[in-house]
Amino acid sequence: MLIYTYNYFMQNVLELKTFIKKAKDTFGNYLEISKPRSVALLYFTALSSMIVASTVYSFNWLKIILLSIAVILGVMGANATTNYIDRKIDSEMERTKSRAIASGKIKPAFKGLVFALVLVFSGISIAFYINWLSALFLFLGFFNSAILYNGLTKQKTRYNILIGAPSGGFPVLVAYSGISGGRIDLIAIIMFIFIIIWTPAHIWSLAYFYNEDYKKAGIPMLPVFLSEKQNHILLSFLSISMVLLSIFLWFFFRLSYLFLGVIGVPGIAIIIISVFLLCLPGKKFAWILFKLSSPYLAVVFLMLIAEYIF
Repeated sequence: MLIYTYNYFMQNVLELKTFIKKAKDTFGNYLEISKPRSVALLYFTALSSMIVASTVYSFNWLKIILLSIAVILGVMGANATTNYIDRKIDSEMERTKSRAIASGKIKPAFKGLVFALVLVFSGISIAFYINWLSALFLFLGFFNSAILYNGLTKQKTRYNILIGAPSGGFPVLVAYSGISGGRIDLIAIIMFIFIIIWTPAHIWSLAYFYNEDYKKAGIPMLPVFLSEKQNHILLSFLSISMVLLSIFLWFFFRLSYLFLGVIGVPGIAIIIISVFLLCLPGKKFAWILFKLSSPYLAVVFLMLIAEYIF
């Protein structure tokens, strides 16, 4: 009897461990297709926008919490939808073939789409509770990213990312309009434009470094069609444009010299590396620019928060 009880207990423990492992793996797979790093970056820009808007209008912590949830769910859902749409081309690229839907970890793949649409609908519903404009911007971000870019133009034109770039900036508008009660001020538009410039710089850098992958998958990214020199000119132009826009931000809104000094250090580094990239062959300096682009965006937005709070 004792042996039977022990065996029965151990069997249940084993089944429980198996269940926990399966649940953990399933959770991890669904979390993966939502692209947490992308969510974190876009939520950071949205949070920056909320704080800037709150200093202009008023702090409403309930709105900030609800808008945060809406943006996070909306971006997660949009990312998961693009994973579903891109499942075939993802399976053909070394960089993406291990993604959960492409590799068959989530099957049938339709489950990933259902998960994605539930997240998107939930995010838009919460945003609509704040105001209709926030909900509209969140929907436009989803439509631009998942449908217009990934679904319709990614495999059709080499200028696809220019069509999809606004999607990265829409969280800023979702957040700002939610706090402001439906208003969009110039500062929000410039933050939106900044991300639109950053997006092709980031994506085209990846396409430049992984051009064979994109060729293999049949994705006509612009850098695939350009020479090394032309790619260097393109990436340098976009990087320098980000720096110039941040300087315009400082000048037009009469921000402090501290803002200029802090953004100036990485900004000067970006300009110098861009010059090296224009003058020297190889991908070394292009890789450095790629690595600097995201931190530079973060520095600019952090300093905007500091300027508007203090």
